[in-house]
Amino acid sequence: MALLLCNCPKTSFMTIIKKFDPEEYSNKFPKKYVVFAVVGILVLSIAQIWVNNTAVSYGEKLESIAKLKSTLEMENTFLENEMASELSLTNIATKSSKLGFSKIESIQYIR
Repeated sequence: MALLLCNCPKTSFMTIIKKFDPEEYSNKFPKKYVVFAVVGILVLSIAQIWVNNTAVSYGEKLESIAKLKSTLEMENTFLENEMASELSLTNIATKSSKLGFSKIESIQYIR
């Protein structure tokens, strides 16, 4: 510890002007930095846990949507095949004959 002493002419004794110890301050690490670092790590850990849980829940939702998509694609394919069979020429010909339509034997034009 260092002392600055002043030999003042008005008095016959020395007075202490200032006390300082630079080694004391350099060895001491401020507590607020440690607290700030611990709080920061805690906040980041909680944020990481929240992000992981959110990603997992979105993954489950995307998986169920993908299953629904494949089911709809399969149903769409089935309906396209059914529509193609209903609109085939042989099917239309049998339905038209049931309704009383017949094949044209001679074509007549009106002028």
